Amino acid sequence: MKLIRSIGRCGLIIAAAALTQPAAAVDPINFEIRNNADLVALCSVQPSDSNYVAAIHFCHGFGVGFARYHEALKEGKGFAPLFCFPEKLTRTQALNEYVGYSRAHPEYDREAVGNVVMKFLTETYPCPKSPVGQKR
Repeated sequence: MKLIRSIGRCGLIIAAAALTQPAAAVDPINFEIRNNADLVALCSVQPSDSNYVAAIHFCHGFGVGFARYHEALKEGKGFAPLFCFPEKLTRTQALNEYVGYSRAHPEYDREAVGNVVMKFLTETYPCPKSPVGQKR
């Protein structure tokens, strides 16, 4: 159950900013995710955009996939989580934070999206420090 909540939260991280952040129209090339700016464009798409449905679903899928990969790594021996979602975090909140973070760091626009998502997650949702020898 904990895994499912974390997966859902990460998918929400990427998907909700479209509800509150203004954005330019989505272009088909944005779906190639050449860099972070492409994912931000998809995740901040407005409902009036002709590509809205495809873009927001792509955004959700990217987030869920990223979260599932992290969850799978955590199942392995000796892998400490890289980030920890707060218990009450909603998909909308997390996604708004990701888009806001990316817009506050335009220097990351041309970076690989995975690098920027990890920067965002580790800086925004650090794991609490645990005593030595205890698994997080």
